[in-house]
Amino acid sequence: MRSLNSREHGSPLTRFGGQSRVKAASVGVVVVLAVTLTVACGGGTSPTTPTPPPGGSSSATNWMLTQKFVSVTGPDNCWVRQQRASLTGVAFSDLDMTVERPGGSITLKSEWFVEYVGTMNGSEFTTQQVKPLEESGGSLCPDGVNVQQLPGGVSNLSGRFSADDQLLTASEVNSYRLATGEPVIYTWEWRATRR
Repeated sequence: MRSLNSREHGSPLTRFGGQSRVKAASVGVVVVLAVTLTVACGGGTSPTTPTPPPGGSSSATNWMLTQKFVSVTGPDNCWVRQQRASLTGVAFSDLDMTVERPGGSITLKSEWFVEYVGTMNGSEFTTQQVKPLEESGGSLCPDGVNVQQLPGGVSNLSGRFSADDQLLTASEVNSYRLATGEPVIYTWEWRATRR
């Protein structure tokens, strides 16, 4: 298994952004302090029914994610063959992820990938990354053809939650264009368990 810092072009699993753990801890302290002061001062709120913090953050759940490479498709050239050979068997496990599902929307966040946002329909969801995929690359093939994968790809993630809401399964599809205009599609399997 490769390290996260050496991940190649097929997926946006790079250290990007991520929620500050200090900020999250500070919000939790403020909420506990507000509930304690309200109860202590006779504000009428009982400790068994605290008021959720603003912004719907009470709907956030924590998950542990594993991503596995499934396939890369595109024209039959050395770049696509190299990507297939280098990514086959690659898996990234034990990745922390937060899922928020207010109303009919969904947001998936982690320090390991760019945020996904989208919609829920029952237990199923469809999302897209909020920023384009910027990985690019290429190869000079043995036949002399220079193959270039362009930045600006799109990452879509769709899947479902189990009936008991303890398992998330999904398919990540990353679409890029070569300089020739031909598409290259990378597919990754997601499996996450609720913590």
